[in-house]
Amino acid sequence: MANTLLIYGSLTGNTEGVAYSVQTILREKGKEIDVKNAIDADLTDLTGNYSNFIFACSTWDDGLPQSDFNDFIERIISAKPSLAGKKIAILGLGDSNYVHFCGATTVIEKAFITDLSGNKIIETLHIDGYPEMEENKNHIKTWTEKLADLIN
Repeated sequence: MANTLLIYGSLTGNTEGVAYSVQTILREKGKEIDVKNAIDADLTDLTGNYSNFIFACSTWDDGLPQSDFNDFIERIISAKPSLAGKKIAILGLGDSNYVHFCGATTVIEKAFITDLSGNKIIETLHIDGYPEMEENKNHIKTWTEKLADLIN
């Protein structure tokens, strides 16, 4: 059974694609990982057997998480579970032409690290522009390979 769960919010499919790229890289490193759309995720995912979480989300409007992921955050925050002892990594997709570039990652960090006491284990990955760009593919690969060494 996997001990890592990646939960993503994606409107255009870019974040979903990155989520599955991260899964592929981690599996190549021998890690078991499940991937779930935020619309299908719930409290039991966070309070169950998973010890590692990766939250992936794009930023919309004025620095907000994608709507399904935002709804997920609201559902979880209202239940107030403790994530103490859980390892957390965050990645965001955005466009640096906007004032709140990857602002969703700030909202996610506040919710799951500050408010629910999760343990952030790696710097947040910010992807600027399209994930298919070679530079972004390299950033995703490098970040995920570092992450593989930090999760059990």
